[in-house]
Amino acid sequence: MTSASLLLSIRDGAPSGAPYLVLHGRNGSLEDAQAMGARLGEDALRIAVRGPRQQTMGGTGQVRGYYWFIGPGDRPELSTLGDALYQLELLLLENSERLGQRRIGLYGENQGGVVALVTALIWPDRVDRLIVADAVLPQNLSDMPLDLPPLDGMPVLLIGDAEALAATAEYLGAHGANPTIAATADAIPGFIATPR
Repeated sequence: MTSASLLLSIRDGAPSGAPYLVLHGRNGSLEDAQAMGARLGEDALRIAVRGPRQQTMGGTGQVRGYYWFIGPGDRPELSTLGDALYQLELLLLENSERLGQRRIGLYGENQGGVVALVTALIWPDRVDRLIVADAVLPQNLSDMPLDLPPLDGMPVLLIGDAEALAATAEYLGAHGANPTIAATADAIPGFIATPR
């Protein structure tokens, strides 16, 4: 391995369990990602990941939280999103190598969910399954210079308002994923227990 991601991460859970990268929402923290990861259960290998950019509280210097890209979730600024995706790709490669080339699940919330969605679209050969809460595909996805491979039946759990998630589910399904929409995170244990 020649380069390593600059993203800060903490691993916990079962070392031999199904691995998941857990991405917090805008202005979240590593602790927020760890709390999200707890929903995956003790049998999963949970890798909490902190966003690459720090938001401070004005001139106080106090950290408000971390974020993945500039702009709203439905229209991220592409260069900052690209930076986050690059660092996440390095982390995927690093963990895939460490785990014996196993595919890794992604679980993202809010802005972390947008990053998880785009990551799964770009590198489906490295992603086992996808869980996304309160996030949709960016409206400017077609502005991104991407050649998207098929998702080959990738299981996807979209959590949130069914009406708001319908277009994202339709897009993922049209690209070969197997999307499911659930109202709450209570659906996660059943989703991760289902074999691919």
